Amino acid sequence: MNMAMGGISYGLSSPYFVNPANPATYTSFDTLSFVFDVGAYASQTKLSTTSLSETANFASLAYLKFGFPVTRWWRSSFGLLPYSGTGYKVLDTQVEENIGSITRRYEGSGGINQGYWGNSFALNKNFSIGVNFNYLFGTIEKASANTFPDSAYRMNYKLITSTRIHDFDLNYGLFYKRQGKKGYNLGIGLVFSNGSNISASEDRLGYRYFISSTGVDNVFDTIVNEPSVKGNIFLPTNIGGGFTFGKTDKWLVGADYQWTMWEKYSYFGSTDSLKNTMRVSVGGQYTPSMSTVSGYFQRITYRAGFRYSNSFLELRGQQIDEFGISFGLGLPIPRTRSTVNLAAEVGTRGTTSNNLIKENFFRFTLGLSIFERWFIIRKYD
Repeated sequence: MNMAMGGISYGLSSPYFVNPANPATYTSFDTLSFVFDVGAYASQTKLSTTSLSETANFASLAYLKFGFPVTRWWRSSFGLLPYSGTGYKVLDTQVEENIGSITRRYEGSGGINQGYWGNSFALNKNFSIGVNFNYLFGTIEKASANTFPDSAYRMNYKLITSTRIHDFDLNYGLFYKRQGKKGYNLGIGLVFSNGSNISASEDRLGYRYFISSTGVDNVFDTIVNEPSVKGNIFLPTNIGGGFTFGKTDKWLVGADYQWTMWEKYSYFGSTDSLKNTMRVSVGGQYTPSMSTVSGYFQRITYRAGFRYSNSFLELRGQQIDEFGISFGLGLPIPRTRSTVNLAAEVGTRGTTSNNLIKENFFRFTLGLSIFERWFIIRKYD
């Protein structure tokens, strides 16, 4: 749902889906309902330089979320989300005097997952606060190697680094919702996560080797062997805000702004040349009619949006930016308040200027939001 509207989320709430981007919005759950969201994600990316191009495909679980009431003023949610992903394979071949060809290979895989337990508390009928208790876990594998294809006697070198992340983190939310006359409503949300040190451990193995005729590394000797080195990864402060305005069960428009201080990022005490980032998202949705006597296509929700962001990478004097246009549908399941949500996004990232890489991508998400009434005390069995 969020992806189809350009990613807006901070000021968006609904009793029919879970929005962990702002934990204060959980108070929108119905007092007698249980909400379950699950989604799958797929993407296709074309990477191009001025002379080369390559296509990459990826698919994974997009989210798994549950939301439910605890008391009249307390709502809760838990789930599993992807936090970050690593996936690359780069070859760089150069010819150096007195050495010949040198091929440098860089590979990375893995990623970080986020399990969360969120709680939202209604301070009054308009204002609520919330917090997500997050557990970050996962492993990132990185390898770099120098090989010498023109020499039968010069030994190759490879360094393999495995980083395991395992720690807790918090993020907070505020949400204000005002119901006006004739069904109009306004939602304003703020989110904040303070900079925090995340515990991690790192294994490093470096060795010299020859490549056998079958392509297997024949290790000659070990240069680096550092198992289970303890350290911290500092994740920077993140601040965001957004609003939505619309008419209940009819239409909605909204916008978000996010800012993250990546210049403060550090990895095991080492800093990097990362830049602060920002993201702007604008989107909306429209439902012709929610009446059960209307035709099915009248009850479909139509969504669209766009977003712009710049990343923490500045390469050759140019900060990498990203732009995407999205659209989607909310398909109601007959005789329920559950929906099947479809979202697609097309966009571009980076540039081919200064011999950099440009990405043209297509992303697709298929989601299912199930709304059930569970907490009803029956008068008769």
